[in-house]
Amino acid sequence: MKTKLTSRIICYMLAIMLCFTSFPLFNAEAATVITENKTGTEDGYAYELWKDNGNTSMTLTGDGTFSCEWNNINNCLFRKGKKYDCTQTYQELGNISIKYGVDYQPNGNSYMCVYGWTRNPLVEYYIVETWGSWRPPGATESLGQVNVNGGTYDIYKTVRENQPSIDGNTTFDQYWSVRTSKPASNGTKIEGVISVSEHFKAWEKVGLKMGKMYEVALNIEGYQSSGKATVYTNELSVGGELIPDIPVKPVEPDDNGYYFNDTFESSVGNWTSRGDTTTAQSSSAAASGSNCLSVTGRTDAWNGTGNSINSAAFQAGNSYSFSTMVMQNSVPSDDFKLSLQYDLNGETHYDSVAEATGVNGEWVQLTNTNFTIPEGAANLLLYVETKDSTTSFFIDDAIGAVAGTEIPATGSSSIITPSVITGDADNNGTFDIKDIVLIQQYLAGKKVDIDLKASDADENGKVNIFDLCILKNMIRNNNQ
Repeated sequence: MKTKLTSRIICYMLAIMLCFTSFPLFNAEAATVITENKTGTEDGYAYELWKDNGNTSMTLTGDGTFSCEWNNINNCLFRKGKKYDCTQTYQELGNISIKYGVDYQPNGNSYMCVYGWTRNPLVEYYIVETWGSWRPPGATESLGQVNVNGGTYDIYKTVRENQPSIDGNTTFDQYWSVRTSKPASNGTKIEGVISVSEHFKAWEKVGLKMGKMYEVALNIEGYQSSGKATVYTNELSVGGELIPDIPVKPVEPDDNGYYFNDTFESSVGNWTSRGDTTTAQSSSAAASGSNCLSVTGRTDAWNGTGNSINSAAFQAGNSYSFSTMVMQNSVPSDDFKLSLQYDLNGETHYDSVAEATGVNGEWVQLTNTNFTIPEGAANLLLYVETKDSTTSFFIDDAIGAVAGTEIPATGSSSIITPSVITGDADNNGTFDIKDIVLIQQYLAGKKVDIDLKASDADENGKVNIFDLCILKNMIRNNNQ
């Protein structure tokens, strides 16, 4: 009996050992983490972390995948791809394409792109798929467009003078393809295919000569910002057929009929700057909850904030319900617009979805329960702007839903009374000489954005020379 029991125990132990041997619970080989400038290879992919200064971390997770984080930097790049010896052109290498999947969470200026270099001529190139708060490259005139992989890209050329390159500090050209609007996403995740060779062909058609290939890589870049990203798919194909586009998966609404419902309580979601603006989560005003999205630094009426809505949910030719709350506290009243930008037949169009007038400090709803997206429209961008002004504003409770959905207004009957610092004309939390200069410009008739309540020192409902005199005396007394 004892012999049988002992044999049974030995069998059980052997079975357990075999389980752990054949099916390990974890990868015993830890991932490589890089924090300083370094190049190398992993699983046939060349990797590189480059920065000029600041805090960076790049974790290599096998094949073409990696994750990265950055903060307090000036400029940094994290990339994985292929490097070549500059003996072949892209035509000689064959079709180049990349299938990607990225969880992308920038905070400020950043790009997710295909990146690389050529020699003879020396060229640094970017195919920008999405970006953070600012759409690169800042060039004012596009050389043309390329339509590929379901997106439209503007083509640009810029010049870098005496800047770092693969050949040391020198002067070289930069070639750019930049999406006209961001691709559809699932939260912070974006997936797709970039047919790299098709961009190269389009560049050469507009006179941008490509040289011998040095590098092609999937790249996350940060510039004077912070953020993080996880590249969970990076499949680079060279030669053979181009990787086919990823089929678009249909998106179903939630139980309320909502395809998206952005409250800005935990993040800014997919809303980013449109034009020369700064968008940020703000707790200084909210239509509901504790936070909203602030839009400041506008220099033109069309500057605002936009959301590249998912074409898998919002399909051309169909109707939908859209709504957002908006509020300003700078002028007596202002006219707001909810608009849709889209590409159709090679041209960019701008349609009004909803309009409303918002008085100082009061939330107003921009809503349309039956807006039809034109047949054939692509690259959809839903955005908020003003009719004529450059007033700073807030948005909250932005929703896209099934057609006919009545979306309730939030905060529309509540007057928001933010704390006011007398004299704080630029609404930055302090009263100083910069506010005096701003009020002087306002009284001189210049087009500047000031906080009227803070500037109305005698609280008589208007800003005039008497307020300026009171505020000058306050500055003088504060400095004594």
